[in-house]
Amino acid sequence: MSTGVRGRRRPAVPATAVLAILTALTALTTGCGGATMTTNDGHDRHDGQSEHGAHEAAPRDGHGTAPVAEKPVETARQETRALSERLLELAAPADGATVTDPGPGVDVCEEDPERERLFTMYHAWGLHRLPRQELEQAMDRLRQGLPAQGWTVVEDGVLANANRSPHLLLENAALHFAADITLAGRGDSSQLQITLQSACFSTPEGESPRGEF
Repeated sequence: MSTGVRGRRRPAVPATAVLAILTALTALTTGCGGATMTTNDGHDRHDGQSEHGAHEAAPRDGHGTAPVAEKPVETARQETRALSERLLELAAPADGATVTDPGPGVDVCEEDPERERLFTMYHAWGLHRLPRQELEQAMDRLRQGLPAQGWTVVEDGVLANANRSPHLLLENAALHFAADITLAGRGDSSQLQITLQSACFSTPEGESPRGEF
C-alpha cells in the first residue's frame, strides 16, 4: 500500500454494513455451502466453516461447511495485501491522499474456536486528507471498474446513518472475498473506508494458524 498513517484500530462500520457483509460472504463458498459469521468490534466480520480433511471441529447446529481453500497463513496474508493493492490502484487517488493501513489481519473461524486449522483474513484500510469530491471519484472508479475484474455488486446505495454515507458491497466468488466500501464523514473530514473480508481458509495438514492472530 502507499505510505501513510499506520495503526491498529479498525474503523467502525455501521450495523447495516455488518449485516450486508454477512449476506455477501454467505454466497462466497460456492460448492461448499453457506457461511456464518461472528462480529468482533462492529467493523470486521469473520465467517465460520467446519471440518477440512482430518480436522474434526463439530459443525454448529449440524450446518457447518468445508473451508473454501487450503493455504498457509502467510500466503493468505500476501494475497490479501495484493488484493488491497489492486483496489488502491483502481481507485487511483490523487497525490496527497493518506492511506491508513494497519495491514492484513487473521481471525478465528467460528467452527474452529481452537484454531487448529481454520482462519479468515481481513484488511481494513482507508483513504483520507483529500477533498470529498476526489474521494467520490475514487469510489466511482471502484464501482465501475471492479465488476470487470470479477466482482459482483451486492449493494449500491447509502447507509441509514446521519450522513447517509454512500456504500458499496461487492463479492468475488472466485477469490472468496467480499469488499465493503463506505464514503464516511463529511466535507474535508471524509474518508473512503475499505474492508476486505475472506471466507474460511484452512492451513495445510500439520500446520496451525495459532500465533498468527
